[in-house]
Amino acid sequence: MAESSRTITPVPTVTGLLREIRPWQWYKQGVMFLGIVFSKNLLDLDAWINLLVGVAAFTAIAGAAYIFNDINDLEEDQKHPEKRHRPIASGQVSVPVGAAFGLLLAAIGFGAAYSLGPLFLGVLLAYLSQNVLYSLYLKRIVFVDVLIVAIGFVLRAIAGVVAIDVYLSPWLIVSTFLLALVLALGKRRHELEITTDPGETRRVLGAYSENDVDQLLVMTMSTLLMAYSLYTFFRTNSAMMVTLPLAFFGVFRYHHLVHTTGIAGQPKYLLTDGPSIANLLLWIGLVVAVLYDLPSVAIEVIR
Repeated sequence: MAESSRTITPVPTVTGLLREIRPWQWYKQGVMFLGIVFSKNLLDLDAWINLLVGVAAFTAIAGAAYIFNDINDLEEDQKHPEKRHRPIASGQVSVPVGAAFGLLLAAIGFGAAYSLGPLFLGVLLAYLSQNVLYSLYLKRIVFVDVLIVAIGFVLRAIAGVVAIDVYLSPWLIVSTFLLALVLALGKRRHELEITTDPGETRRVLGAYSENDVDQLLVMTMSTLLMAYSLYTFFRTNSAMMVTLPLAFFGVFRYHHLVHTTGIAGQPKYLLTDGPSIANLLLWIGLVVAVLYDLPSVAIEVIR
């Protein structure tokens, strides 16, 4: 009777499927917009259309990857203090329904990707493949687990560039990789703090210690700031150096939050931190002003 009741009340299943594709994680696709900004194509309508199609495709494939991961990690997630509330782990969504929805998302994502050309489709295939390998094996290898997460962000950045067919700067790759690695290490540190038996909730966590992660965080943050500084010095308008204090503040702020709050567990909460939001908006404003030479444009308009 209980089983019958579940089948005639689809609302919990639908809301569960929505939670499975993690709408709160969609901010990660924001990395795809870096290419259109730094290639100076912000006013190109065709580029925007292609980019938005690419973002939709990537979001669908990411949703399929999340579902695959949750099905594969079902037993492990049920022991985790936070992940046990995920729809598949909690039983809100059955495995067959989740699998069918994941296949539908994959079909939609690859269909949209195909419309952007074989290169974009290849990037998306690479992203899905690395997620499958991560779920099946790589997440159990210490250090490799965080590196794979960072590579996922790099593939997003590459996808954003490929979608609009512009030059792929190696500085974009390096900076994206290092920033993502900082966030991944911060998340691992949070997981170590909230679990009494790290190895039980996530096997690889047993190989980490808070001290190790803290040292890796400092190393990666230092390298990130150095890479960004070199980019502003040598690879673009020297006026980009005015953005350095904002870049340093953003990294310093995150380091502070990692050690004083639980914000590292869900990087999306950075979008609720007032100083971080204000700093990000200022950084975006300065970057656009410098790259698009807005002061000169304003002077010409006034004249």
